[in-house]
Amino acid sequence: MQRDVLLNQSSIRRFIFTLITGYLAIFGVQQIPYEFPNQWAVLIPVLIVVYIVTVWLDGVFFKDEEPPEKISPGPKKKKNKSLRKSQGFGDNQL
Repeated sequence: MQRDVLLNQSSIRRFIFTLITGYLAIFGVQQIPYEFPNQWAVLIPVLIVVYIVTVWLDGVFFKDEEPPEKISPGPKKKKNKSLRKSQGFGDNQL
């Protein structure tokens, strides 16, 4: 029986990259010579931006190729449907 792996190589790499950049962001915010009344109000948006930038940079540096097993869709068939024109509201005739 084969188990599905939830954490593949790119997920683990992105997780470690996010931990490192998140730590640096928290350290950077704490080094600002200004005392915030609520530090979490600053840290949460910073960590969200760090995550977005991390995912973007991970896509730039480590371009994961699409798996070759992906099945391409076949040619699309055109369906001829007759278009009915409405005579107005409530005047739909079959």
